[in-house]
Amino acid sequence: MIKSLCFSLFTLVFLTGQLYAQDEEEKAEPDPNDPNLVINGNLDEYSGTLRKTGKFYLVDDWNSLTPTRVDYFEVGNELADISIPDNVFGHQSARSGEHYAGIYAFSYDPKKFRSYMVTKFRRPMVKGKMYCVKYMVSLADRSRFGISNLGAYLSKSELEFEERGNVYLQAQVKNSLEKVLKNTMKWQSVCNVFIAKGGEEYLILGNLDTDADVVLEKVLPPSGMNQSQLQVAYYYVDDVSVKQIDSYGQCNCSDKKDRGPDIVYSKSITVADDAKDVEVIDNSTIYFGFLKKEINSSAMADLDRLAALLEENPNYRIKIAGYTDSDEAEEAKEEPQLEKLSRDRAYFAVDYLANKGIDKSRFDVYGLGDKNPASSGKTPLSKAKNRRVVFMLVQ
Repeated sequence: MIKSLCFSLFTLVFLTGQLYAQDEEEKAEPDPNDPNLVINGNLDEYSGTLRKTGKFYLVDDWNSLTPTRVDYFEVGNELADISIPDNVFGHQSARSGEHYAGIYAFSYDPKKFRSYMVTKFRRPMVKGKMYCVKYMVSLADRSRFGISNLGAYLSKSELEFEERGNVYLQAQVKNSLEKVLKNTMKWQSVCNVFIAKGGEEYLILGNLDTDADVVLEKVLPPSGMNQSQLQVAYYYVDDVSVKQIDSYGQCNCSDKKDRGPDIVYSKSITVADDAKDVEVIDNSTIYFGFLKKEINSSAMADLDRLAALLEENPNYRIKIAGYTDSDEAEEAKEEPQLEKLSRDRAYFAVDYLANKGIDKSRFDVYGLGDKNPASSGKTPLSKAKNRRVVFMLVQ
C-alpha cells in the first residue's frame, strides 16, 4: 500500500516536475542513520494540494489504513476547516512545525468508523533491542469523549488496506500511565518501551481495541466554544518517534518536548591581570544548564576570583541577579516549584561566596526570571546565554 502510494506520487512529480522545478526546493533524501526510525515524524513534509479534510495521504511516507481517512491540518491554510490553530474540530497550535494530523479514535455511532495512521520505518528493528515509541496527542475541543486506548502496533509485514470498519489488533505500546487522554489545551504523550522481536518495520497509530475494551470519559466543552460537541473522541497527532535505547530510563515519556544535549554557555572573554575591580565584577557572570541551579566547576573559577576581590575590599557591596531562559519560564507556568529558579540560582552563588568567607549581608539578591535576556536568539546556544547569574558593584 505505502510502496504503491509512493510510486504514484513519484510518477506525478516526475510528469509535472518541470512545471515547478524552479520554484520548489529539492527535498532531502531521508537519512538512513537518523536515530528516529520514523521518516517525517513531525508530519511537515507533503506533496500536492491541501484543500479539504481527509488529505493525509498527501503526507510524505504516511497514509491512512482504512477508507476513514486521517485528516491533515496546516498553519494559515486558507480553508478554515483544516487551518491551524483554528479548524473544524477546535483550536490547537502545532506542537512543532506547521502541521499535524487528526484521527477519529472512538464513536458511539456504529456507522462512524475510526481512522488510523500508518508508516514504514527507514530501517527494520533489531531483534532484542529496546525502542522508545512515542507520539503526541491533543483531544479536539469538539470531542464529547476522551479515551485511554490510543496505542501503537508494530509489524514485520505490511497490513492489508481495510475496505471498511475498524481495525482490532493487540497494540504493543499504549500510553504508559493508561490515563484517559482528555486535555484539549496541551499535548499529551502516548509512549512506552517496546522490545523488538526483529524485523518490525511498519507502524500503526490509533485506537486498536474493541469498543468493549475502551475506557472513556465524557468531556465538558471548553469555555466559550460556540460549536456543538461531536459524539466522538477525535485527536490531533504530532511528533511521532521510534528510537533505539539502551535502558528503560532513556525513554522520555514526558509530555514536554524532547531537548537536545544540555548546553552550558562558556565565556570567551578573559579578564586581564590589571583589570579594574568593576571589570572583574562585571565579568564574573556564571551560567547554568537547563533547569539547573547548582554551581558547576566552570563557574567556580569566576566565583573564586570574585571572592578574593571582595575579601580585599570589605567595603564593596554587590548586587546579584539570577535569570532563566524563556523555555524555563514556560516550564515554570506548569510547575510552580520552578517559579523561583532564577532567585535560587542567585542564592546558590551567595552560598558559595559565603563559604569562601564573604558575609552574606554584603549582597542584594534578586531573581528576575526571563527579563532582560542577554540574547534574543532562539538557538539553544542563545538560550544558554540567558541562564545566568550576574554581579554588579553597588558601592
